[in-house]
Amino acid sequence: MLLNPDHVTIAVADAGPAIEFFALLGFRKEHVATIDGGVPARYMGMPGMKAQHITLALERADPRFEIQLLEFDPTPGTDPGAHPTNLRQRGFNHLAFRVDDIEAVTAHLVANGVTMLSDEMDYISRKLRLFEGPEGITLELVQWGGSDASG
Repeated sequence: MLLNPDHVTIAVADAGPAIEFFALLGFRKEHVATIDGGVPARYMGMPGMKAQHITLALERADPRFEIQLLEFDPTPGTDPGAHPTNLRQRGFNHLAFRVDDIEAVTAHLVANGVTMLSDEMDYISRKLRLFEGPEGITLELVQWGGSDASG
């Protein structure tokens, strides 16, 4: 029934740094819309919602894949006791991106100041590496063909 992932939506306090961060991964800003109530806000169950909705498309992705950023106005508060990189919390856990050369992508990200959250790991025929994205979200690199084929 399902064909493929279409998009992931991430709420951010400041879209600028998030747009720059995802550009490092090959996403380009494609569309910006202002949500000020109306149909989109009702659809999301927040009829009074005000936000910028920014669509970032992954270049050369086939099928198409997007990250959609929501920059709310006003910015919602945060709970200092719950950090998004805590992989044990309920809800959003992490978003993984498939890559051809995990070492090269890791080097590119580190050279641009991105924080790695794990060492590289072989797991179920894949190489994996967690890193921190905008607003502290957890992201992962996945390269198929790791040395651990046993899982």
